[in-house]
Amino acid sequence: MVMIEPIKGVCGEISLPGDKSITHRSFIFSSIAEGFSFIKNPNTGEDALRTLKIMQKIGAEISFEDKTIKIKGIGISGIKEPDDVLNAGNSGTTIRLLSGLFSGITGKLFVITGDSSLRKRPMRRIVEPIRLMGGFITGRRNGEFPPLVIVGRRLKGIEYEPEKPSAQVKSALILAGLNAESKTTILERVKTRDHTEIMLKAFGGKVSIEDKKITVFPVEKLYGREIIIPGDFSSASYFIVLTLLLSNSELVIKNVSLNPTRIYLIHVLRREGASIEILNEKVKNGERFGDIYIKSSNLSKIYISRNEAPLLIDELPLIGIMGTFLEEGVKVEGAEELRVKESDRIKLVVENLRNLGVLAYEFSDGFYVKRGNVKRGVVKTGFDHRIALSFSILGFLSKEGIYLEEAESIKISFPNFFDIARRAGYG
Repeated sequence: MVMIEPIKGVCGEISLPGDKSITHRSFIFSSIAEGFSFIKNPNTGEDALRTLKIMQKIGAEISFEDKTIKIKGIGISGIKEPDDVLNAGNSGTTIRLLSGLFSGITGKLFVITGDSSLRKRPMRRIVEPIRLMGGFITGRRNGEFPPLVIVGRRLKGIEYEPEKPSAQVKSALILAGLNAESKTTILERVKTRDHTEIMLKAFGGKVSIEDKKITVFPVEKLYGREIIIPGDFSSASYFIVLTLLLSNSELVIKNVSLNPTRIYLIHVLRREGASIEILNEKVKNGERFGDIYIKSSNLSKIYISRNEAPLLIDELPLIGIMGTFLEEGVKVEGAEELRVKESDRIKLVVENLRNLGVLAYEFSDGFYVKRGNVKRGVVKTGFDHRIALSFSILGFLSKEGIYLEEAESIKISFPNFFDIARRAGYG
């Protein structure tokens, strides 16, 4: 159990670990490209390293050089059949994206499992479209849950519209489409994070993007390159909220990903009066990044509609804890996807806030949190890194501090979170 002590303010400059989503994809594309790739400032949390270890097991040669990971790719046709079950740990990104890739590796067997949490997460959302492409993929309850068993086949291209907005489903189909007989088209109702499309182009692949219509074409070769990973915006969001809600605070977060599909939180906070500026914006390998400057601000409420929720899926637990400090609270709708993350995040946000003396109400697709005084108590994180990180911010903002029952999960995405918080905080 970890005690989270309150702090009076934050100031100065901080740099954050590399973006987790971009890191996953850089490891995958570098491994199936030909030649060498150099990944600078990668995220080294447990989730990303699960992807890296699996790529090593299928033949990629990997070495660590200071803050750079060097990968000698094997080419798409050089993927080896692993001699054992592959373990994705807690990472839904790993199992879903790689299931798409492996489905097109003809004649080779892949079995992917994960920890107890991952084995409860829904996989039919990728299994069904891969089967429509002619792939062989199954698992528990006919492919509903891991472990997943994949026998690679020559796939056919399809046109597919996912039932729910999902960058992981889209990315799985893009990776499957690299080895298909013809083009594959994904239709999105809501535009989701587009790191896979951007990185595929950077490695020499062919992908066409027309608004919410993404078409990927089969490729024979991809080519290794240098990739600089910007800071993780989801990690930045915790410090953005902390700075806004603390008095007499200002902070600069350096070299953060500013991909338009990732930073909707800034739009939401600005419309409620938050003082947030973007500085020194640049583009590298198609990805935008720059510095974020935040100052203490007076916010009164936040409302997240059904259409907005998919654009904020990682930040919604953090938005929930903000309601404790806003005069008119926070209401979130359309977030049923939170029920099937590493934990039931809707339930954990509401139950933990109630245990700390805050009025919070649970809906099937969201929650409502009223302003209130946080009393010292124990937070059950459900071994979920987003819950642990969000309630750490609540602890910093509280008057008495709180206890986290299990904080080890933070290592999944943000291993040095507490070190950075200690450097930025005062009082």
